[in-house]
Amino acid sequence: MTVPFRFGRYLVALLWHSAPWGFIGFAVGCVFGTLQAVELLESVDDSFYQAMTKVVHQCAPSDPANAADAEQVKGRAPGLSEHASPFGQTEARAERTLERPPP
Repeated sequence: MTVPFRFGRYLVALLWHSAPWGFIGFAVGCVFGTLQAVELLESVDDSFYQAMTKVVHQCAPSDPANAADAEQVKGRAPGLSEHASPFGQTEARAERTLERPPP
């Protein structure tokens, strides 16, 4: 299929005159798309903040006067980690246990 020279020149001129408008439209579309993405991220951030605020309020003690009375964890002596043996002694005990398993 051959295109007459005049029709080809017309198509090139049409493309030449419409290209700047296409670029402008693309740029404006990118700007509005970016603004929409920013608004979407802000709304997601607000929703996350509200959800976390609800979780914090649900986990807060109901009576602030009793908040200082924390329950002791069962099965653990208070301050046990402060009196732990040094690393070398613990390592030696572990090696002895591996050499001779307890009866």
